Amino acid sequence: MYNLPGEKSKVLWEKDTQYVISGRSNIADSMPLVFERGEGVYIYDVDGNKYLDFSSGILTASTGHCHPYLVEKVKEQVEKLCHVYAFPTPNRYKLCEMLVKRMPEGIDTFAFYCEGGITVEAALRAASSYNKRYLYAAMTNSYHGRTLLTRSLGTSLLPKDFGPTVNVIHLHYPYCYRCPFKLKYPKCGLACIESAHDLIKASSTEKPCAVIFEPIIGAGGIIVPPKNAWKRLAEICREWGMLVIADEVLTGVGRTGKFLAIEHFDVKPDLVTFGKGLGSGIPVMCVAGRKEIMSAYPYGESGGGGSSTSFGGNAVSTTAALATMEIIERENLIENVAKLGEEIKERTADWTEKYKIVGDVRGIGLLWGIELVKDKKTKEPFNEAWTEIYIRCLKNGVRLVPNRICPPLITTSEQLHHGFDVIEDAIRKVDKEFK
Repeated sequence: MYNLPGEKSKVLWEKDTQYVISGRSNIADSMPLVFERGEGVYIYDVDGNKYLDFSSGILTASTGHCHPYLVEKVKEQVEKLCHVYAFPTPNRYKLCEMLVKRMPEGIDTFAFYCEGGITVEAALRAASSYNKRYLYAAMTNSYHGRTLLTRSLGTSLLPKDFGPTVNVIHLHYPYCYRCPFKLKYPKCGLACIESAHDLIKASSTEKPCAVIFEPIIGAGGIIVPPKNAWKRLAEICREWGMLVIADEVLTGVGRTGKFLAIEHFDVKPDLVTFGKGLGSGIPVMCVAGRKEIMSAYPYGESGGGGSSTSFGGNAVSTTAALATMEIIERENLIENVAKLGEEIKERTADWTEKYKIVGDVRGIGLLWGIELVKDKKTKEPFNEAWTEIYIRCLKNGVRLVPNRICPPLITTSEQLHHGFDVIEDAIRKVDKEFK
């Protein structure tokens, strides 16, 4: 067990906090560590402590930290060209050729960005450019970013005192553990989704442009909806002439055992956003859509400027993305994720019975959430217990995100079970202490 934080981390943390605001993350603030390198599924702090990274660098290090092939390709690119605004580069074209093979039917056009919220907002600009509507529908419990528009879409994580938000229709996310209608699936008949008709009708005389949703909720607690939920939502929204946008910034690029999580749900979106894991730690995000939507003015036409950003499609970022795609295919990582997901499902199947604080365990592939409660009847959240579990895991060499377990796609079965041994031991001890 590590004695944390180490002396070097303490010193560097104090120096850093003189200049960087503490609003970065309460996760970091709960244990002041300073990390200096990563290798594969491991990260190392400045005191030499080694951690199994079950956060994947907040789901960015999909092929692990500093994969040798990716580092080689990025070095080659940096020595040739770091950035050129707007113009194509050879690796961007090669990346698109690989991506289009992984997209849902009809999606064949791309725009690149460097941050998730900006990417989601770009997808909405593309949608509005196409159908000339400017009201959006989103889902409760969701998270789409921290810009003015994207924080208006989401209802999880963000504080409410940033001032006015954009008008958005919020539909019920199919969150079966905490069903807003107090019903049970499948007898519920997807009441949460069926309510979309009335919510859209009651919210405005204006027809909405699009609905945007996370196929599997990430930051809001890894919520996996019933298989038929999104197909039905798409049917309802298309009756209103709305476009369907799947926000896969967190779930895309193989994280769920498919390249895109929407593939699990038998529905074809009009637009998709993805990218946290696309650059294996180097910032690159993507909006993908049907050509007629992506090329609509002003978003997609030359001179419109609607899809333009300073660093979008950066030569180094797209090279990292191309290398990531090549690694994923060469090392059969999506197949590995699907296999490990079944191992996690089997391993955690009895946790709600074994531990009184574990209300629900849910996930798919290498994206899992554990919902902690103080009382299983009332389902009162026990979020503060996650801080204790998180710190116990750190001291035993496992780094995770509270309520989210998301190892790199390269994780082996042995590494997976070692990490879950540590997590379960931490849960067991907190569970035993809870009265």
